[in-house]
Amino acid sequence: MLQPLKIFRTKKGELGFDFDDGSRAIFRLRDLRLACPCALCVDENTGEKLLDPKTVPEDIRLESIQSIGRYAVGILWSDGHRTGIYPYELLKRLTKQP
Repeated sequence: MLQPLKIFRTKKGELGFDFDDGSRAIFRLRDLRLACPCALCVDENTGEKLLDPKTVPEDIRLESIQSIGRYAVGILWSDGHRTGIYPYELLKRLTKQP
């Protein structure tokens, strides 16, 4: 099971993960917020994105981050969104998208 060795912020304010398989994932905060996989942001039946990108501020901030078991992180965003759980496997896959 993929595990982060380190979770960090970059000088640009991005959120990064160094994983135990030697890979690294670094995200602009807004991009990570837009990728939220929760049922409020993505239709559970169709997979259709429900989150309107226009509603997410360019300068969104990470208010807090916490471990969810050994498989994910939960993030509280400055827009009040708090239901997103980001599995480590999803974070790794997101770094490979064009």
